Amino acid sequence: MENIRDIISKLELPNLSEYKVELIALLTAASVTFFFYQFVYLRGISEIKRLDSQIHGIVADIERISTEIKQTQSFADRLKEVMEKLKDMEERFMVTQSKLPSDKHLASLLKGLVDNDIKRGIKFTSLKPLPLEDKGEYFRLPFQITMQARFRPFGEYMERIEEMPRIVTVDNFRIDAEEEQSSLTIKLFMNTYVLGGQ
Repeated sequence: MENIRDIISKLELPNLSEYKVELIALLTAASVTFFFYQFVYLRGISEIKRLDSQIHGIVADIERISTEIKQTQSFADRLKEVMEKLKDMEERFMVTQSKLPSDKHLASLLKGLVDNDIKRGIKFTSLKPLPLEDKGEYFRLPFQITMQARFRPFGEYMERIEEMPRIVTVDNFRIDAEEEQSSLTIKLFMNTYVLGGQ
């Protein structure tokens, strides 16, 4: 221990009282630096990190909202396209509906196909109109007739259909004969054509 004191005493240390002002200045600078680091710099770093986190959150929100806006715009464009198609279909429907023959005209037409044939030995059991088919200037009216008749009255009916002033075509027919009955069951698949707006 004495050796250390001897070494220290041999060192020529200047008198510390001469450097009193410099020491105070050095301690003040160190204190200010510590205060700045502890209370300004570290808080500033913390605030910067918090703001950076908020900025990232805001950027993510902006990207999400931008994506939602694009999707909404896409939905709006598709909705507009669908609405235009719907409007076009409604217009075509109105045009087609205005061209359709009236119910009275169709009833008259179908009555002409079955009128007074019961007196000729034909019994109609069903007459089923099928949906009209739009052919531009005219409509094709398919229908199905089921009747009971002997072969000769059926042949006469076919001749009468052929001589009608209206175009009537028979696409197909089916004849079922049952042994117990004297008449045939006949199913006809026919078409007639009507002009629009009649």
